[in-house]
Amino acid sequence: MARANQRVLGIVVAFQPSRDALTSLVETIALQLDALLVVDNTPKGSEGAEAIFRMRAPPSNVQIQSLGQNLGIAVAQNIGIRIALEGGYDYVLLSDQDSLPDHDMVQGLLCAMEQLQAQGVKAAAVGPTFTDRNTGITFPFQAKVPGKFFYGHVRATEERPVVEALTLITSGKLIPVEALLDVGSMREDLFIDKVDIEWCLRARARGWRVFGTCLGFMNHTMGDGDLDVWYFGWRKETNYSPVRIYYQVRNYVALCRDGGIELRWKVRNGWYTFGVVYSQVIFGKYGLKALRMAFRGFWDGLRDRMGKYVPS
Repeated sequence: MARANQRVLGIVVAFQPSRDALTSLVETIALQLDALLVVDNTPKGSEGAEAIFRMRAPPSNVQIQSLGQNLGIAVAQNIGIRIALEGGYDYVLLSDQDSLPDHDMVQGLLCAMEQLQAQGVKAAAVGPTFTDRNTGITFPFQAKVPGKFFYGHVRATEERPVVEALTLITSGKLIPVEALLDVGSMREDLFIDKVDIEWCLRARARGWRVFGTCLGFMNHTMGDGDLDVWYFGWRKETNYSPVRIYYQVRNYVALCRDGGIELRWKVRNGWYTFGVVYSQVIFGKYGLKALRMAFRGFWDGLRDRMGKYVPS
């Protein structure tokens, strides 16, 4: 459980979850929190969190809220955030359904946050170091690097366990409620993909800072598997469905239309987004379907057609 003077509400967003993955996550993370809320986007008629835990009761501090339809990750997170604000919690901890934190991850994140606050740092969020279970890659943090115009990457180490980052992924992100009250909630029209990035960039624009740490660690599953991709040599990349390609491209275009985001981030992330499309179209199993969805996402982003993807 979180420290007595720091009440933490965990928010797990579920969508047609794997029984084993969700139960492992909930049983591991609930012990580290004062309360855990599972907000389930699973449509009616499919097995969701309630059905999973009907057979195996969750820990006593866990509540499940089923929405009966997929309203998107941001809507689900905002439901939990409102409950945290109304309940007087000090922090929220966001998590995807396909993450598995170490048994002491939350304590490590709180320790990092307390160190920053003791130094007078206006910290909007702290995130753990994570390894992608599909590729086996332990990811560094996206950050400004001296001598580079565009952003680079840094790793937290024993010598420097807390590092400043530009953005953090959703899962494992610890956010103080003061930051939420000032920065605001998650942008719901993005639906999924880049919701985490947009919030971090918005926080930074308001004078807050975000950090990554190796004091907390988790395993995380990105996408739908891995791909062998050639990019000046063979490497492992994440495999995504065509619909996820649509959201990544559309939401990138939407963020490019946001005047509060730095141009150099837009240019650098544009290269990353192009790389995702390249890897999926050339080396992924969906090929031309992924390309068509990328073009659809680009067009919908230009005309500000946001929210849930609706096939035409």
